[in-house]
Amino acid sequence: MSPLGVAALPFRVSLYADDVVMFVTPKLDDLLVLKGAVELFGLASGLFSNLDKSVATPIGCSEQESELVRDTLLCKIEAFPCRYLGISLSIFKLRKGDEQKLVDSVASRIPQWKGRLLNMAGRTALARATFSAIPIHMSIALCLSQWAIEQIDRRRCAFIWCGEQTVTAGKCKVAWKSCCKPKDLGGLGVIDM
Repeated sequence: MSPLGVAALPFRVSLYADDVVMFVTPKLDDLLVLKGAVELFGLASGLFSNLDKSVATPIGCSEQESELVRDTLLCKIEAFPCRYLGISLSIFKLRKGDEQKLVDSVASRIPQWKGRLLNMAGRTALARATFSAIPIHMSIALCLSQWAIEQIDRRRCAFIWCGEQTVTAGKCKVAWKSCCKPKDLGGLGVIDM
């Protein structure tokens, strides 16, 4: 919950599968409308929300506003910054340690012993399907730093060219930007982060 005005926050709802994030002004009228909308959705769809499992996260709110939210919506209150769908949400820039977890998760998916057994087409398909998809989830919500993008690209490039986690310049057959072009333009169709 945040006392931000509508003009400052143009998108007030974010939907992902069966999870919803709503940005609401901590005023009684807004909270009652939100609670009524959730109840109407349940009546119309048969999918009732369990407010006991819901969490309100005040952003710059007073103690009275937080209590109003808790008492009206009957949900837990958790401090901000918070985690949503495995992503650390904050109003500050990501720390390198947070991004390192993402780089490590991409690196952990690289099959060390299988990489050299696959041909380049197989490694490219695996890189496009797996290593390129892992960072997408986080980059939808956050702006990744140039450092994190370079670290992920370095690992994807190394796997495509030699099936390992690192590669020397002599083994790269084509510039990485050319690999990221669509197939119909002569590239490998690997997503450009």
